[in-house]
Amino acid sequence: MMEFRNLSAQISKKVMIKPRLQIRYPQLTGLPNRKAQHEINDRILKLVYQMIRDQGYVEDKDKEMTGIYEVMLNENGLISIVFQNYAYAKGAAHGITLQKSLTMDLWDGDDYDFDDLFRDGSGYKAHIDAILKRQIEENDMPILEGKTFKGVGPDQDFYLTPSELVVYFQLYEYTPYAYGFPTFLIPYTEIADIADPEGPIGKLQHAVV
Repeated sequence: MMEFRNLSAQISKKVMIKPRLQIRYPQLTGLPNRKAQHEINDRILKLVYQMIRDQGYVEDKDKEMTGIYEVMLNENGLISIVFQNYAYAKGAAHGITLQKSLTMDLWDGDDYDFDDLFRDGSGYKAHIDAILKRQIEENDMPILEGKTFKGVGPDQDFYLTPSELVVYFQLYEYTPYAYGFPTFLIPYTEIADIADPEGPIGKLQHAVV
């Protein structure tokens, strides 16, 4: 059954406007499974509100916040979206940006966690960590003093593109603020042996064969 290859979503741009806050977010339409479409849109809104709460908009009445998003993948029955919220507290030297992402199945609305990408028992952590450590050295990434790189976890932040798994970490998690988000691009060809063939990476690999 090859129908997953040509399913993509229609995306409408929405804006949430409140005092001191303007958040742009996507709304999906045109999916054959309306229940899945509703679940995906509901999950997007829940993440938007969670990010607003996590950055202290409610507690700090002077905090200003703006939010944007980017669709990194919308094909082959999959969608992967990155959200960024920039929050500025009055008197702070600079604002802080929070980045989160969602990767979902357009057919059934499933939401993928990091460990859903890989075969059971594949030992993916050691494999991915080795790739990340190599990239840290190759790119001379400035790790903060006193920080030990712990690698990926089962709830690791990530998103997918048509050709790469992208792993990222938050500001200050490992690197100075000025460095931005530590981001690692991993071509699917580099992890083909550990990817779950029935998972999203497997679907993307199969679609380009």
